[in-house]
Amino acid sequence: MAGFLYNFAETINSIMRRTRWITLVALACLVWTACVKQGPMGRHESVDPPREVTKLVLSEQDWIRYVGHEDYVNENGVLEKVEHFHFTYTGNNYFVVRIIRPEDFESAYANDAAEFFQYEVDALLSDAKSDGVAFYQYTDEVFTSVNKDILFNRLRHGTWIAFMFELSGEGSLTGNYAETTFTVEEEVATEAFRRWIGDWRVSNGLVGYDLTVTSLDNNYLYAVDGWERGPAVAFQMDQEHIEAEFWAEDGCMYICSQFLGSYEDTDFGWGTVDELFMGNIFDSNGITLVTDEGIDLAVAVMEGENATLSPCSVTLSTGSGDYTTTFHSMQYYMWAHKDGEWHPYNENVAQLPLTMERIGTRSSATEQPLAALRPVSRASIHHQQMTVHRGGRKTMARKFTTKAR
Repeated sequence: MAGFLYNFAETINSIMRRTRWITLVALACLVWTACVKQGPMGRHESVDPPREVTKLVLSEQDWIRYVGHEDYVNENGVLEKVEHFHFTYTGNNYFVVRIIRPEDFESAYANDAAEFFQYEVDALLSDAKSDGVAFYQYTDEVFTSVNKDILFNRLRHGTWIAFMFELSGEGSLTGNYAETTFTVEEEVATEAFRRWIGDWRVSNGLVGYDLTVTSLDNNYLYAVDGWERGPAVAFQMDQEHIEAEFWAEDGCMYICSQFLGSYEDTDFGWGTVDELFMGNIFDSNGITLVTDEGIDLAVAVMEGENATLSPCSVTLSTGSGDYTTTFHSMQYYMWAHKDGEWHPYNENVAQLPLTMERIGTRSSATEQPLAALRPVSRASIHHQQMTVHRGGRKTMARKFTTKAR
């Protein structure tokens, strides 16, 4: 069949997923994005299972109130959605806020609040140790103020439980906590949001994919299904989808680097692995992987009935100084805990920019993605934790390691 309507052969699908790993080398730097989105970047690592919680006595307090899912005009005059909470903490220590869906709280933690708190505290302390800072220096997630209104980044629709729990100065759980259950209603899809829903053929003339875009949350999130499928790639990512964000300010669709999930690999002996969708740049080391989550990699701009998927730019600060470049490409990666290395699934992926030709529409903005839903794990719950709102599509800079091929 002509063009990029692919009929995949069974022999392609049977190629081993972990052959010909690309050699990776390290480069330390800081990162800012020019195609940016709100909120600080996440961390790619899954956390280890929590240590035993021995007889932690929980004492529920009346410290938290969900005010609502609100419109907020940021410092740049841009209207955004935020989650508004009011806290009346009466202690002299620190508190952390964590959210979870009720069904996930039951399936991952058997509704055990102490175990959930301990898992998140262990992750917080591990991150702080790796970054060489005190845990309370993460001011986007660790708080001390009394009678404080805090705006958090937008949540997708559905019912949530918000927990706040108290930590001592050493980072130990005191047992004091508060919780509230609330619901974020899904909005009615706008025409601007609906324009991206449908089937698209993306191509740079050499490599391309047929993508299906469906709604995950009206006026907020899309599922993009079909990346890294076709004769140009060895391993077909047919059970995966990535998420993209609709930005009402410009009507564009942004794809960012993102954590997908963790699993135990028994076929090839890699042990615990994380799957992520990440961006590459091209520099003196060749094609270099940028390993932070939450960075805008590409932006889709509508042009009539079709569109262009253009790379976002990124500023890297190294020992030799700062420089700005654009993303070369984006693809699925695996982080193997056993060897502490990044492994790409495919060496040959589409280089940005890409043309987007519309090849089909869908009648409903709420159709489910074609890719299989990912199982919920403690690691995936940890990675979806919200943080204090920064606004204006800004991404916080933080140290990270890039690895090149």
